[in-house]
Amino acid sequence: MLSRHVLLPPRLLIARRLIHSSRPHPTLRSFLDNSDEASQHSAYQYAHNHSQSEPPVLASIREAAVARDPTEAQKMVSPLQGAFMRHFVSIQRPKSVLELGSYIGYSTIWLAQGLQAIPGSTLCTCESDQTIAHIAEENVKLAGLADTVRVVNVPADLLLGEWDPNHKLDLVFIDANKSAYKRYYSMIINRDLLSENGQIIVDNVLFHGQVHTQATISNASNDDDGAKAARKAKGIARKMHSFNEFVAKDPRTTQVLLPIFDGLLLIQKAK
Repeated sequence: MLSRHVLLPPRLLIARRLIHSSRPHPTLRSFLDNSDEASQHSAYQYAHNHSQSEPPVLASIREAAVARDPTEAQKMVSPLQGAFMRHFVSIQRPKSVLELGSYIGYSTIWLAQGLQAIPGSTLCTCESDQTIAHIAEENVKLAGLADTVRVVNVPADLLLGEWDPNHKLDLVFIDANKSAYKRYYSMIINRDLLSENGQIIVDNVLFHGQVHTQATISNASNDDDGAKAARKAKGIARKMHSFNEFVAKDPRTTQVLLPIFDGLLLIQKAK
């Protein structure tokens, strides 16, 4: 054992002070915590510029969606999140992927592109709106991924209820009805649909930054559109918080909630 009086090299002294300090070391927190909106936007743009670029087919699909309906187009993941998901898939190498909530197939295509180097891999995605499901199917064909992807026009909970438990899922991406997240998760875990090392990725778990604060709008009666939208957002934020709490307390799984994009929750079976 070293004596307390042994002189330590300066580097070790600095390290010891950092370890025992009650103040959090700067690297333990995101620089975004103390940056303004302009700095955050610049950092995001920098990350975007230094990441895998958005393929032309995906750019055209995204631009068409924005032109068709700018509000609904906000359902899409960002190009940077899409690149992250494709990268995650290429590392995880899942054989069977399920996406709950396809919308027009933008995130579907990012995921499927990550599967291209994995022989025999498949992706099933669902969209409850028949018209949107058809658009997703056409976009998948446009991307040349019809052999990998199957688009089904059914609600997510119906698809989960009919899924064969013997056909284990290596990856599930949840991005459907936010109010039903707890139900989707419970169906996956209760029906034992995940493979031994299967992963669930849940999107929007911080919902526009409102979940951790439970939203801060007045409960006063007001029927203008802005107040209605705010009340709806507050309701979704509360449901997302309830879902996050539910998963965190479930001993059957382990999880990490990442404050990136709109909040990503990564879940796997407890070992």
